Amino acid sequence: MSKLKKIIELSKVWIRNNKLETLLVVLLILLASFLRLYNIRNTVVFLGDEGRDALAVKEIVLDLNPTLLGPTASVGGFYLGPIYYYMIAPFMILFAMDPTGAAVMVAVLGILTVALLYIFLRKAYGIFPALIPSLLYAVSPGVTRFSRSSWNPNPIPFFTLVTLISLYMGIKHSRLRWFVLVGLFLGILIQLHYLGLIICGAIGLMTLLLVKPGKWIKVLASELLGFLVGSSMYLAFELRHNFLNIRAVLEFITRKGGATGPRNLNFPWLFYEANRFNIEAVLGGWSKMISHPITLILLCSVALALAITWKKKHLFRLETKIIFIYWLIAVLGMSLYKGQLYHHYFELLFITPYMLTAFVLSKVENNSAKIMLSGFTGMASLFLVLRAPAWEEGSKLIDQTERISNQVIELSEGKPYNFALITEGNSDHAYRFFLEINKAEPTLLEDKVTEQLLIVCEKWPEENCAPLGNPLWEIAGFGRSEIVDQVEVYPNTTIYRMEHHAESIDMIGEPARK
Repeated sequence: MSKLKKIIELSKVWIRNNKLETLLVVLLILLASFLRLYNIRNTVVFLGDEGRDALAVKEIVLDLNPTLLGPTASVGGFYLGPIYYYMIAPFMILFAMDPTGAAVMVAVLGILTVALLYIFLRKAYGIFPALIPSLLYAVSPGVTRFSRSSWNPNPIPFFTLVTLISLYMGIKHSRLRWFVLVGLFLGILIQLHYLGLIICGAIGLMTLLLVKPGKWIKVLASELLGFLVGSSMYLAFELRHNFLNIRAVLEFITRKGGATGPRNLNFPWLFYEANRFNIEAVLGGWSKMISHPITLILLCSVALALAITWKKKHLFRLETKIIFIYWLIAVLGMSLYKGQLYHHYFELLFITPYMLTAFVLSKVENNSAKIMLSGFTGMASLFLVLRAPAWEEGSKLIDQTERISNQVIELSEGKPYNFALITEGNSDHAYRFFLEINKAEPTLLEDKVTEQLLIVCEKWPEENCAPLGNPLWEIAGFGRSEIVDQVEVYPNTTIYRMEHHAESIDMIGEPARK
């Protein structure tokens, strides 16, 4: 307790002596919070993947049925660890099992990322080089969009940053507990997305390059201990199932003609493209045209700052070594992925342009140049703020899905029913979440065919729905049926209530025929 009091007293003294900086940091955090939390419910994406996560939390919290299996990966046919479910569960409890709570958890981590980014860069380079990139990170539309949505890759920037900070603290102060934290965060990262393996490789290389060889064994053992703790739930599942997912991942990575390996042998182009695509991701899809000049300016500025450092024979700070090694290894890792690249794949690189910008700004000594750069940053930040997703009206998907689910319950008249969804590119998990939360869970066809089938059709116009004779198994398995009621809930959504034709009445009460 005395140590906590000492920290509080030191913080008070620091704030009194740095009132202007404190004010600027508070405004920065308030701005980051506003852009990530304002109007969040209306803009939250709540489709199949988000419904799957909400259902998993519902089973953990309400059904007391914990799981060791996480969401499926987008490629490869393997699964992630369950850590994301347990991260969003407390927030969904606070929000009375409303899916908005999961998005708020991601937003809170996004706000903390802004704060930690400033603290790390402030320690490395000072106020001016820290404030500008932290502000730009806080207002970047691509970053804020991912920070406002519940999805397992979206906490990656936060955990990437705390991993790098923990590594820095461990090397700086020679404390093994920081290396345990490094391993702990890596264990979490690989459960958020398998691209976390790139981060593991970067951290492993930095450990060997930056830690004295005589301490390698203790440091690596500490990181391994932390990793085993952080990934314990994932590893428990793997041990029980003969390393099912680990073997699938290794096969996916190493198979001939698979997903890994250079796209071509033009490595300068691969390096440039990885950085350009990352710039496009953090700024948002609208920035495709300007991502080229921004990338060129950033890379040329970094090269110039490196030349200045060498010319003046300045020693590279530990923070700079960590930033550059991580940047280079992560970019290399992304360049070696042959599959289609999506913006969320680059979340492990989101913080790097801003860290590199801080390094470049640390070489600016002329006050007039600092004023000019500050003015330009202010205008750029205003431009980016105006493009923030917070201003969008939003699709109100949570409300829409809940309303459709309530209409399904009303049409079922409290009787058992089977359920089906006619859609393109979605799954029924989001609807099932609200149906189960309201204790109106549909009966699975593989368990029993009921007397009625409720079909939600998200296609439009209505003739594209074709519920009669639809080949979808959830409909065909019900047997031949007739439309007895239908309700148009939204201009693009119709609900049908189906009952058995005379030819399929004998199926009632039996499992669906396979």
